[in-house]
Amino acid sequence: MRHSIEWQDDAINAAPEERATMADLRLFLNDRNVTQHMLGDIVGDHVTVALYGVVNGLVHDWWSIFGARDREISLKDYRTGYLVPDIRIGFDGAVFEITAHQSVYTDPDLRFWGGTAEILSREAGDAWLSSLVDDVLARLEAVGVRDTGAALRWQRIQSSRHSDEKVFCEAAGSLGLDPYAIADNVTDFIEKAEAVFEGEALVEFTSGSARVDRPRLMAWVDRMMRETEHDYRLAELRTIVDGVARDVPSADGQRAWAVGYRRARALRRELGLEQHHRFESFRDLARRLGAAARYDLAPEVDGISALRREAADDIHVHIRDHGQVAGATATHLFALARAIGDAACFTEPQAAPINRLRHAFRQAAGRAFAAEFLAPIDEIQAMREDAHDEYSIANAFGVSSMVIEHQIENRDRIAEACA
Repeated sequence: MRHSIEWQDDAINAAPEERATMADLRLFLNDRNVTQHMLGDIVGDHVTVALYGVVNGLVHDWWSIFGARDREISLKDYRTGYLVPDIRIGFDGAVFEITAHQSVYTDPDLRFWGGTAEILSREAGDAWLSSLVDDVLARLEAVGVRDTGAALRWQRIQSSRHSDEKVFCEAAGSLGLDPYAIADNVTDFIEKAEAVFEGEALVEFTSGSARVDRPRLMAWVDRMMRETEHDYRLAELRTIVDGVARDVPSADGQRAWAVGYRRARALRRELGLEQHHRFESFRDLARRLGAAARYDLAPEVDGISALRREAADDIHVHIRDHGQVAGATATHLFALARAIGDAACFTEPQAAPINRLRHAFRQAAGRAFAAEFLAPIDEIQAMREDAHDEYSIANAFGVSSMVIEHQIENRDRIAEACA
């Protein structure tokens, strides 16, 4: 992702910030000009826009851009009346996915094309966003427009980025909140969560807590973290996942699903499981990893599916009880497999939440792991060739039909990851 700016020196905008930052802008995604557009029957290769509005929006949403999961921002959010392409930025905690979507305006009749996408590492995405902000603020400084709201906000962000405030700010941003103007009760929740979770695990926990009773969720986590009995202990899991990580090392820039699929197959090999092996229940799976006969579910709570935590030399997994609703048996098995996947894909001894986030790196890795571990795609394909449909295959593996459907949809990804 890169940009090209040609400043205009004769702009007549009323606001000094806009007047100073009027420019012809070109954006390139995977080396394709995504600001190219059709205006009537004329093709244009740039947009003319006051860039202060774009940058002011970016810096005020900075922590949400880096903290939010399952949400994305669009440059159209900051267009302040100008015509800009629908460039969407999503971040999963490890990589940015930047996509261009078709966008049509009327009066004037203008169309931007879509279909281009690019994946950037966290570092590369941060560098591009920062360079865009810096370029616009440098322009303002050069023409004598100083102490703007965007400049003051950027100074504060820079201070937080290089301090212990950074993770707190991202956690607040994960809730769509401004960390510099946040309610005391939310501050208390984040600070308590910081005592349990670190880094990306913290941000995924807070992001997954939106729209639930956060004090109750935090009380549940505290209770599980203080649990001294072995009712949730998987005594052999630590040794097993350490061996899997050695046998299947992660690669720089690898997507979350690739890590999950590869280590799922490695763990099945480690446990000596045949392709057709099915687990009868979450307890059956837990027993294979050293759980005692009394291994059970944790109390019900909203906002989390399972909690992985570390003891002195082993791993404990607390699966939230989903009650007697339809599909609960499959949900419990899948939640345990996802927690095992988190331990296999992220072997550092730390606490981690398993929740409903879709576009969060750890959650995506654990979900891919669980799907391939519980229902290997090769066995699914064999059963389909024997005229079984998705529902009977799901019933055979003890998972939901959605898991089977996603496995079939992702078969090319699985093959690519495990090649």
